[in-house]
Amino acid sequence: MKVVVIGSSNIDMVAQVSHLPAPGETVGDANFMQSLGGKGANQAVAAARLGGFVTFVTSLGNDMYADILKNHFKKEGITTDYIIDDVNHPTGTALIFVADSGENCIAIAPGANYSLLPGSITHFSKVIDEADIIVMQAEIPYETIKKIALSAKKKGKKVLFNPACLIDEELMKAIDILVVNELEASFISGIDYTDNNLEEIAETLLKAGTSNVVITLGSQGAYMKNAKETIQLPGCKVNAIDTIAAGDTFCGALAVVCAKKEIDREALNFANTAAAIAVTRSGAQPSIPTLDEVKHFMLEKELALSFNF
Repeated sequence: MKVVVIGSSNIDMVAQVSHLPAPGETVGDANFMQSLGGKGANQAVAAARLGGFVTFVTSLGNDMYADILKNHFKKEGITTDYIIDDVNHPTGTALIFVADSGENCIAIAPGANYSLLPGSITHFSKVIDEADIIVMQAEIPYETIKKIALSAKKKGKKVLFNPACLIDEELMKAIDILVVNELEASFISGIDYTDNNLEEIAETLLKAGTSNVVITLGSQGAYMKNAKETIQLPGCKVNAIDTIAAGDTFCGALAVVCAKKEIDREALNFANTAAAIAVTRSGAQPSIPTLDEVKHFMLEKELALSFNF
């Protein structure tokens, strides 16, 4: 299962607070934690821990964090041969508030992530040729994402895209699996989310060109629609303490399964379970479970898993 993740790497500066601050408010007594993050890096680590053979393409900055991140990825079993070194910008940084309720808000300084420009694609075109699935997010330049997706599509590769941006028609038609939360789905489709109009939103996104729409719903589970079927999964009952990287864990897990088979209920159950475990732990990458942990959880919940890793 060759998974190529192309995207961002960040250093996460996390403050655990009693509640998210309102504009102009200072919330004291915070607990601080620094960890490794970025949606691309999170998804690469998730895919690696959950059974994929992962190559990660990212751009790192001119600071001590570059070597820290490279060594971390290697320890996770991720191929780092195609990481780009940006000598002019710092490594990306995310400033994160996490409330005791588990909700969060995030500000990102992209730094070297925005140096992953369309011209850099020649540097890693070989790994696209060898991939079973390409995974991307929206924390690198849009034109880079589009160029990679169109190239991958021509080569018959699956593309999983996890955006937080509007998508033009040409790119949408190159996406096999569009993974969004309910707010992102509403924004991209142009339809207000009302708790009971997921089908309308998904239909709109399918008509725009993507083959499969997956809408993650937090504690309410996930929804998937394509031309053949509609699947609604309930959420797993867990004690959520931190939702950071839950969506990234879902994407990494889904990519591992969909690298070798079409998306189905089993694939969604696997991704849903991995994300549920992640929200029971603090931090981004520290929260991502291993394959054995997910299998054990699924056995406890009597969820079938016939796919061989």
